Amino acid sequence: MDNLNKDSYLPYYLQIKEIIRERILNNIYEIDTLLPSEKEFCKEFNVTRATVRNALRELKKEGLICTEKGVGSIVKPHKIEQSLLQFYSFGRTLKNKKDDFISKIISAKKIKPNCNIINRLEIKKNMSVYEILRIRIFNKSPLILEASYIPVHIAPDIIKDKLHGMSIYNLLEGKYGIKIVKAREYIEPQVANEFQSKHLSIEYGSPIFHTERLTLTHNNKPIEYRNSLIRGDKFKFYTELY
Repeated sequence: MDNLNKDSYLPYYLQIKEIIRERILNNIYEIDTLLPSEKEFCKEFNVTRATVRNALRELKKEGLICTEKGVGSIVKPHKIEQSLLQFYSFGRTLKNKKDDFISKIISAKKIKPNCNIINRLEIKKNMSVYEILRIRIFNKSPLILEASYIPVHIAPDIIKDKLHGMSIYNLLEGKYGIKIVKAREYIEPQVANEFQSKHLSIEYGSPIFHTERLTLTHNNKPIEYRNSLIRGDKFKFYTELY
């Protein structure tokens, strides 16, 4: 659809928004490039500047473009899509892409777990766990602030391993012989606090996804409890309905 439909119930600005959106998704307007000016869009669609601005405002809300004063509207990188119907590992998934993906370790240490961690991992109160706090960085952009909790007796030396370049799941399976069977995950929207916004390089109060994951081996035995804070402007989750 490249022409406005005068008989459509959709107002012109939403039709224009959809046309530009399709061009972005089809790489007609490529990532990190300028969109045509408002004046050019006005001429193409034969509409007022206010109509074009409303269309661009909607695209900005969707996270498809950003605007810079004195420059114009720039196409932003597409969001990473993740299915809710399958077990996923960002480290494994993004590591297979040609782009640059790294994990930056903020801290990795042995701790005495709180009641929530004890209950989640189904361990005794006197047991210790490893706390691994990481930032997952993709194409030099921080995407996820993540805390993993693993009972020390399951993977005794895991914090001595090369956690910067290795998936924790790969270590658990490859080095410690633990078969990961499934995971149970909860996702809810949040807004970033000061600590989270600092490490994720976003504004205070920005939308993020908070996920809690319990990773299980045979007989539903918990082997890892994970808290992840995921940038809402970089990810979108989807499901399939039948």
